[in-house]
Amino acid sequence: MKKFILIIILIASGVLAYYFYIDTNSPVINWNVEHGAYINKGLTINIADDQGLSEICYSLSGAGCSAEERCLRDFTSASFDLAVDPENCVTNNEPFKMKINVAATDTSLLPNQTVGSIELTYDNQPPSLVTLRGTRYLKQGGSGVVLYEVGEDPNDTGIVLGDLLFRSFRFSQNKYLSLYAHPYNVAADEFKPRIFAVDNAGNLRKIRPGSTTASHSYKSEVIKLTDDFLETVKNKIMANSQKTPLNVFKEINDTVRQQNNQTIVELCQTSENRKLWDGVFLRNQGATRANFAENRTYVYNSSIVSQQVHTGIDIAGVSKTPIVAANHGKVVFAGAIGIYGNVVVLDHGYGLHSLYGHLSQINVQVGDRVEKGEVMATSGESGLAFGDHLHFEIRVNGVPVNPIEWIDRSWVKNKIEVFLPNNADTE
Repeated sequence: MKKFILIIILIASGVLAYYFYIDTNSPVINWNVEHGAYINKGLTINIADDQGLSEICYSLSGAGCSAEERCLRDFTSASFDLAVDPENCVTNNEPFKMKINVAATDTSLLPNQTVGSIELTYDNQPPSLVTLRGTRYLKQGGSGVVLYEVGEDPNDTGIVLGDLLFRSFRFSQNKYLSLYAHPYNVAADEFKPRIFAVDNAGNLRKIRPGSTTASHSYKSEVIKLTDDFLETVKNKIMANSQKTPLNVFKEINDTVRQQNNQTIVELCQTSENRKLWDGVFLRNQGATRANFAENRTYVYNSSIVSQQVHTGIDIAGVSKTPIVAANHGKVVFAGAIGIYGNVVVLDHGYGLHSLYGHLSQINVQVGDRVEKGEVMATSGESGLAFGDHLHFEIRVNGVPVNPIEWIDRSWVKNKIEVFLPNNADTE
């Protein structure tokens, strides 16, 4: 009986020794980057084993590195971060391909080893960037264009202004075009647009587009709200709300307006990589009832309750006036957008869009191609409108700009179209 118990103890001890000292799991190498990727700084490789590491050997080859193997031992944990610095291999400013080999051995009684390698491209130089031509003078609320060249195929490029991004459009090998704007709510001394290019390794370069700008003051007005008006607004837009007419108005004018604007910004991210428009934009018939960038202060019982800016121009003609496309384009939206009522949005290419709001009837649908002067809809007073009129906007990459520029034949020709790619520029 004692011999049997002894045998059982020996077997159990052997099993425990096998699991604790004879590890069957090999070390795991986590490269923290994909094979074939571009990098612009040192790489940290994590090697881990469930029992422990006894030795890690590695080599780095490429450019000035000769694949000399180096080994590390005496680890105090089961996980180790191996730092590899390709900067030691740099011999000039050119990117170079590199290969890293790693062999990791664990502390098992019967050692397990994992061998792996990865090939990468090391590049720590930002791409070259140079402007070719473009609009030299903008004004607050206005538009411009710049053409520029990147020294290599960028991973991302365009124009940044604060948190705004103006997209770029490739028109030839390494050559790009960006329409951009000086937003009406950005002071001239804060208008600092930068062309940027990021390469595949993440290196970033920024330059100025070469334009200057100036402040431009827009009209301000105070609108006194009456109880009858507030009641009318509530009944038209949010008749079932339990809030007071004043609180309904504030929600519509502030929150809903902001949400509607974001919807339009998102719609304007769809744009063709070519110029669809031709020359000056048409102005629909009627009298101007409100101008671009009017700063409106709303007062109720002598207190300011809301402040907003008008992002287009209002044109009023006779009731149910036919509304025409301001220029050639493609319909990217036809439907209702909150305070704008029934809306048509046209893409004119290169990030340029026009918007037609408060319509009573829409005769086009998404995907339609329209010609300059083609009837698309009829005017109305849908949405937050009181009186039949057209709300007309021009947007550059979703940013509202002064439509007056785009309906000025001389401005369109001399500030925009003269700089656009011609047959000699394009591929």
